[in-house]
Amino acid sequence: MRALFSSSAFSSSATTPVPVLIAGTAIIATHFVGLLLLVAELGWGGIGAFINESLQSWDSSFILVMSIFLLLLEIACGVGVCRRQNWARWCYLFCQILVIIYLLVVSFDWLLLDVFRIEGDSNAEILHSLLMQKIPDVVIIGLLFFPWHRYFGHSK
Repeated sequence: MRALFSSSAFSSSATTPVPVLIAGTAIIATHFVGLLLLVAELGWGGIGAFINESLQSWDSSFILVMSIFLLLLEIACGVGVCRRQNWARWCYLFCQILVIIYLLVVSFDWLLLDVFRIEGDSNAEILHSLLMQKIPDVVIIGLLFFPWHRYFGHSK
């Protein structure tokens, strides 16, 4: 019984600060809940229709494949953050910057794609909507970078 509690899995997470564990768990949970809400809203037929429509052209297919890759990478970052991996928090920050740049470029019609865009009457409305959508991610990034950076330097 004593060996169970002295395993490396418990010792690495025991030294991880609670805000970092909350951030890692929030990354994983928000992505899984987001997928469940998407399936609940569109249904399996709607998901199939979206995938079928996205696969009609090479640029939409590329964006769809990259978004699935990005989703899996962010979930891996959440797991890495919980395990105090420094690369995970930087990777998550990079992913969020990439998503913001993509959404701005597509939503402001600088790139003519219809996949994953924010609709709005003006650029100010689009920017406001994007900022409101990214508040949870900013909170997570704050939990990862503000005072707990010293815990990531000592990871295995």
